[in-house]
Order: sequence, then C-alpha cells, then structure tokens
Amino acid sequence: MNSTNRALNRLVILVVGVLLTALGAAALLGLLVPTVHGDWRSITGVVQATVSGWLGATPIGDGSASWLLIAAAALLVIAILLLVAFILRQGRGHTRRLLTEPSTEHGRTVVEAAVAEQLLHDALSARTEFVSNHVSTYRIGQASALKLSVTCRRGVSPRDAISIADGAIRSLDVLLGARLPALIQVSGGFRARTSASTRLQ
Repeated sequence: MNSTNRALNRLVILVVGVLLTALGAAALLGLLVPTVHGDWRSITGVVQATVSGWLGATPIGDGSASWLLIAAAALLVIAILLLVAFILRQGRGHTRRLLTEPSTEHGRTVVEAAVAEQLLHDALSARTEFVSNHVSTYRIGQASALKLSVTCRRGVSPRDAISIADGAIRSLDVLLGARLPALIQVSGGFRARTSASTRLQ
C-alpha cells in the first residue's frame, strides 16, 4: 500500500545478490584451487595491460589523463544518484491526513490520521482476542485509506478477528460521518495461519 516499486526492488536485490555471489565464489576458488589461482593471476595481468592500453590511447589533449576516467567517474556519480533516489522512494505512501472536507461558510474540517489511528488502536487494545495491533494511513490516488494489522491469540478464528476489526472501523465511520476504505490484515494463532488473512473493505 505504498509507492515502493516491488518489481524493481526485487530486481535490484537479485542483481546485487548474483554479483556478490559470483565474486565470492571466484575469490573462494582462487584461494582454494591452485590452478584457478594461477589462471586468475594471468588474467589479472592481461586485464591490467588492456586497461593501461585503453587509458594511453584516450588522452585528454596533450595531457596524460584519459577521458575514459572522467567518463567512468561521471557514470559512477549517475549510478550513485539513481541509487539514492531509489532508496529515498522506498516505503513512501504514508500520509498524516485522513480526511479533508470541502470548505464551507463555517470553514473546513480536517481529520489527522493520528486521531483515527489512536482511536482504533485503543479500541482494539481492550480486546482480549488480540495480542497486538497496528494502524497506519496511506495515500492511494486522491483518497486516504487505513491499514489495520492485528495479531490474534492462538485459537482465535480469523472470521471473528475480522468481524471485531470491521466493527471498530464502522464505529469510526459513524464518528467521522464518512465511510473510510480500509485493509484489515490478520495474523498469528494456529487457525489464523491456516486461513485467509486479508480483507479489503
């Protein structure tokens, strides 16, 4: 329920994981297998000679510096900026405002998300069916939606848990005078783990 691109996130993790695994395997083979160690040293010498040739063939003007180094540094900076932008986008989607009514002659009504979150948390904390609960608010399109996660005690039916959570949300709807979209997620308990856990209102 946030703006995290899950496909891109998993792709980055997969690529980084494959690269690190390959580097680790190559380093381990180089240490444990003598023939691989000798081949690795010969390959390293060839690579160093090739790179030195490239740098010598691409000087900047009459200087000794190569434009390949500048290009590599620019690419590295771009990659770092892209990674920073990717990291900063993770987990976004939370909002502090739950409800905003149109302006009237008497003003405008704004309901902060913390108010609804605290009301639901207090209402469900008093229920012995739940070990814990967590409420958060997300911005989806032009509307705000609640996500209510509850952890049941062992043996509590998911249907009963959803009914209790749904009743708390309906009471909040009556209090605010508006029907709020909500996602109820149930976890914990043997019966809860073997049944459907998510319902969208």
